Amino acid sequence: MSNDETAAEAGGFAKQLKTTFPVLHDPKDAVYKKFGDPVAPSNVVIDRKGKIVFAHEGVDSKKLQEAVAKAVAAK
Repeated sequence: MSNDETAAEAGGFAKQLKTTFPVLHDPKDAVYKKFGDPVAPSNVVIDRKGKIVFAHEGVDSKKLQEAVAKAVAAK
């Protein structure tokens, strides 16, 4: 989820990080506020059950990719 000003900026950031998963645009910070308004940039991975399974302040694309892969593989 990105709270960049535009969806294009969010997509550009995701492309720069070479993510293999979609990054959604959250211009009104609805998701950030729901999870306690974390420091930006922050990464949060939410599993299929709605549970936070990874949270990290800053950018660590390797850890993020690993967390997403693990969450997707979990049943």
